[in-house]
Amino acid sequence: MNTKEEIKQALIQLFEEVNSYLKQVENQKYKQRKNGKWSIAQNIEHLSISNSITTLGLNTPKIVLKQVYKAPKRKTWNYEEVVWKYQLKLNTGAKAPLPFQPRLSNFPTRKLINSTWKKSFESLIKTIDKWKEEDLDKFCMPHPILGVLSVREMLFFTLYHNRHHFKTIQSLV
Repeated sequence: MNTKEEIKQALIQLFEEVNSYLKQVENQKYKQRKNGKWSIAQNIEHLSISNSITTLGLNTPKIVLKQVYKAPKRKTWNYEEVVWKYQLKLNTGAKAPLPFQPRLSNFPTRKLINSTWKKSFESLIKTIDKWKEEDLDKFCMPHPILGVLSVREMLFFTLYHNRHHFKTIQSLV
């Protein structure tokens, strides 16, 4: 999986899988925390925030991205390298920065949380469609834990990040 289309299709498939899974989760388990970990609602809210901020970055004018975020002087990481680098950071204590942490999931309804997540996902997919394949390695954007990533690397991260939280959600039920 390397092309924009392959990444996009993997994201769509994952979204459908998560959506189907969430429909089966009982209401009491949806907001229940386990072992000090975020609840399912908090994980979904975190993904909504993360996906929305990624979409915002992808919608930044390319001229701004080019001026502000210089490309790293290295070969573009593949999916496995992005995952490895992120897991390494998590294993050394990295946590979601405050702006990415869920806050609203303590109050709103399940329907609102899921709706927000769905909208963040749909916006992300529409924004990915605006990018040309050849531009994915030419432009960069910041990641709060991994530093400056190419757009392709950010898409790899986004896919992994959603998968990672889906596994967490599954472990909570």
